Amino acid sequence: MEKFFLGTYTKRLSKGIYSFDFDVNTGEPSRLKLVGTAGNPTYLAMGNNNLIYCIDNSSQYSLNNGGIKVFDVSQNPAKIVYHLHDAPISGAYISFDKNTRRLFTANYHANQLSMYRVNQSSCTLLDRIDDIGEVGPEKEQKDGPHPHFINLTPEGRVVVCDLGLDKIFIYDISNKNRLELKTTFTLPAGFGPRHIRFDLKRKVSYVVGELSSNVATLKYDEKSGIFGLIQITHTIPAWWNRYNGAAAIRISKDFKNLYVTNRGYNSVAVFEIHEHGYLKLIQNVECGGDFPRDLKFSLDDRFALVANQKSDNLSVFKRQKASGLLELVNNNFKVPEPTAIVALK
Repeated sequence: MEKFFLGTYTKRLSKGIYSFDFDVNTGEPSRLKLVGTAGNPTYLAMGNNNLIYCIDNSSQYSLNNGGIKVFDVSQNPAKIVYHLHDAPISGAYISFDKNTRRLFTANYHANQLSMYRVNQSSCTLLDRIDDIGEVGPEKEQKDGPHPHFINLTPEGRVVVCDLGLDKIFIYDISNKNRLELKTTFTLPAGFGPRHIRFDLKRKVSYVVGELSSNVATLKYDEKSGIFGLIQITHTIPAWWNRYNGAAAIRISKDFKNLYVTNRGYNSVAVFEIHEHGYLKLIQNVECGGDFPRDLKFSLDDRFALVANQKSDNLSVFKRQKASGLLELVNNNFKVPEPTAIVALK
């Protein structure tokens, strides 16, 4: 039995963060539980010692409604360890480095990147910078920079995707715990980079474009921190002319396949990964719900779990080991407004 946690919006039904169990023998999710209350905890990060860090938005604070909430999930209901509200609005992404105990957030609406030092009972801001630059041509980009992702590269630098600027930034962390810009890579106008994943086998990365419904394969030099474009491929058919926002991007543990969720077209795009990171679309399977936000694999990669935000359900797919193709086996598990899935490790 594996345990997962769900981040959610709290606009309609949800109260915060939920947990559920997953039977890897039957492919059945069960025992949905409210772990802790939070305001729109749309993204989560698993920390050390059973701590979960979440994006939080609490309207009770007049100036700073956005921030971080931390739960100890070793007990149920989870214990609130601390919360920090130091931003005008909640962020879009949160990540945690277990080795250095640094926490990172990307604030989409405030155009800010933040880096914190955390321990079991407190969180201290180390550095905060604003994304600046010329925005892209799409309507979602007109109002300014929109950092949507912040995490670590394989060699330990900080990587940021800015949807508003069509750029990827690489930062070094100085000895004084400051974010220092190392390199910048510009994607085609209107690409809308949302998230990035690194392929440790081929030394390349894959960037999902929310606004363009594309995936870019980029070569990445760990020594210099420089990206280079290899390929751009679509996540949906060319004939689709209604809204689509590409969202989650995941690589299978065997590095054979790449998966992207499509919100609007309501599918999971499945790619074969070929030499040098070239992608071939082999399947676009219906997601089993409406507005698939996130995708997470079981520990053995035999199942893919998809969070469907607008239909309030979780879809379970069986993954064929040889081909990577997905087969829907269950979409009856109801969860409120799910947006993110993390595993208890």
